Amino acid sequence: MSHPIRYLGTLLCAALLAACAPGAPAATGQPTPADLPPTAVPLPPTQPAGGDTVVARVNGQPITLTAYQRELARRRLVMGGGDPALLEAETLDQLIEQQLILQGAAAENITVSEAAVQAELAASIELAGGQAAWDAWLAANLYTPEEFVEALRGTLVTNAVRDALTSDLDGPVPQVHARHILVRTEAEAQSVLASLQSGGDFAQLAQQLSLDETTRAQGGDLGWFAREELLAPELAGLAFSLAAGQIGGPVGTALGYHIVQTLEADSRPVEPERLAYIAQVRLENWLRQQWAKALVERLS
Repeated sequence: MSHPIRYLGTLLCAALLAACAPGAPAATGQPTPADLPPTAVPLPPTQPAGGDTVVARVNGQPITLTAYQRELARRRLVMGGGDPALLEAETLDQLIEQQLILQGAAAENITVSEAAVQAELAASIELAGGQAAWDAWLAANLYTPEEFVEALRGTLVTNAVRDALTSDLDGPVPQVHARHILVRTEAEAQSVLASLQSGGDFAQLAQQLSLDETTRAQGGDLGWFAREELLAPELAGLAFSLAAGQIGGPVGTALGYHIVQTLEADSRPVEPERLAYIAQVRLENWLRQQWAKALVERLS
């Protein structure tokens, strides 16, 4: 798949929520700075009507210095160190991403009721052991009650977006069972293809030549997969375009050149552990689209 979006994994204190809120989402990715070039317009800091300095705007929505400093303090508490400049940049990007999710959800009429937020909050308080213990947890983790509710709301909105993006996965999903041989150069791939066309055994050639250590011993077998599950979309596209038994390629990816054989194709239910991965990929792709079309102003 494509690299994860920057801070989906740490979105709205997911690491902290996991310790106290049932059903909090698990981390889904790590920072990958090369992926995102959001539209960035550097402008001088400004003062909103309330008097707090604005450090960024997302489609006109301000992010204040106070909100940034509070989030930075929480991230320092969780991370326990690291490069200060990098942490500061990551924190601002995380806040920008939070706004992109909220705005994107609103544009698609994806909402979370106040009753749902309050129910999750009540469950968190109960899990903590009561109001006094909850208040102590908030203070230890640098949250005001209002900040935590907004963080919780953001997490629930993110979950609602994910659920909307995966609503078609409740039943059978188109999948293929395929195998591949990965080599370094196109010339090597053409040589492998010629060997196969001359009657060579696919599994044996994969075991002898493939650079993919995870599938080589199994003759290049990738198993059953849905389109989003492969790291390389080009490889998935080729596998889904082939008829059962057909060999295709070479196709180039960041890993090298692949020869692919589709063994079977069918619509099948997706196991829960695979469903979670597909949901993650779809959410990341959706968020990438929000970055691409947003006007993001980082104010220095």
